[in-house]
Amino acid sequence: MKVGTAWVDITPGEPIPIMGQLGPRLGEYTHDPITVNAVVFDDAGVKAALVSCDLAMLPDHLTRRAQEGCSRKIGMKAGNVIIACTHTHLAPYTVESAIGKPEAAYIDRLIEAIVESVVRAHDDAEEVDLFAAKGWLDQMGFNRRGRHADGRVDMYHGSWNSDFAGIEGPRDGEVAVVCAKRGDGSVKVVISSFSTHPNAVERERYYSADVAGAVRSTLRRNLGDDLGVIYLTGAAGNTAPSILENNKQNIQPWRGEEGLKRSGLYLGGEILKIVAGATEPMADAKLRLLKAVVPIPIRQWPRDLDLSKFPAGAFRDYYEYSKRIWPELLKNENPRNVHLNVLRLGEAAICTNPAELFVEFGLAIKEDSPARVTLICELADGYVGYVPTPQAIKNGGYCTMPATTSMLAAEAGDIMVANTQELLRQAFKEEGAHS
Repeated sequence: MKVGTAWVDITPGEPIPIMGQLGPRLGEYTHDPITVNAVVFDDAGVKAALVSCDLAMLPDHLTRRAQEGCSRKIGMKAGNVIIACTHTHLAPYTVESAIGKPEAAYIDRLIEAIVESVVRAHDDAEEVDLFAAKGWLDQMGFNRRGRHADGRVDMYHGSWNSDFAGIEGPRDGEVAVVCAKRGDGSVKVVISSFSTHPNAVERERYYSADVAGAVRSTLRRNLGDDLGVIYLTGAAGNTAPSILENNKQNIQPWRGEEGLKRSGLYLGGEILKIVAGATEPMADAKLRLLKAVVPIPIRQWPRDLDLSKFPAGAFRDYYEYSKRIWPELLKNENPRNVHLNVLRLGEAAICTNPAELFVEFGLAIKEDSPARVTLICELADGYVGYVPTPQAIKNGGYCTMPATTSMLAAEAGDIMVANTQELLRQAFKEEGAHS
């Protein structure tokens, strides 16, 4: 198989609004670059591209615009360009909300950068061997939804609170990696997936790729400045760097500037270990891309949701804004088309979805996957908001309450899992399961 890679800086040169919190912020300076990172696969003329952008999200209409631009430039089918976001909270707006909106000039530059990265990766293609393996992290990616003694659940409700009654769900410590090596053994591209909100820092007023950038720095320091790094955020709707359990003092070693450095070393170090230990190339690294567009309804606004019980401020304003526009969403955007992909790379599979998917669903996809190594990639090919479990919706709290960032029906996650598993079966149907 031939593989090419390229990346383009998309850091603004001026202060513009950045998204990811419930309050307005401007990016006042650059902490570290935010970039678009592309890899193109060519299996005897069958081509696909995978792009990882240091953005919180990229909505459907901008995704299609970028895909079509790539298609015009290199002749690849627009749908064969998969565009994902790492979900940094320190990059410019790409969707309009009650808090901010995108800058048109920046969006134009962003689309150009995505197209440029894919074109350059396409032109960079060379013969490689593909490898796939996985490892494990005991830290990072903790479940971030804590229970109250009365059964309610809130994000970041931890054991420093007197009524903390445990966490709601699991975590996924698996680190999955696909890498491409040249004939001389040098590593050309590393693609990794790990299930955590990659946000060591959140409320700062600078531009940063956050954990994804720290991981890229670790990998390039060890494997070369020309290394392509495609950072994929796994099913991380309810996982994050914060430790809720057994933490009475609320000490958070994975947060802040020190947490960012530690994350880059810890996750990046595990990826390096996996790459170093991957000594057997895939014997038949065939390429297949299977796609599905699944309509999923928007849920009704709950009649018993009383927003007046929340303190006045940004949180309540956010939900009141969502309530006002809900009838319009039900009228004009119901159901939502959810784009799912399974990109088979030999014995590995990359399963993408456009949600902030709860970790339970990522685990379910991997549980029945016929691939030897399965990478989950959320926030790809559009954006449909959080997809919680039905039980989490009953338990309440941020991520599950109806909003422009959490709107799909309670069964959405199960529908996405079932359709992804069917795509996986089709991708591997002639070979059966791998151990």
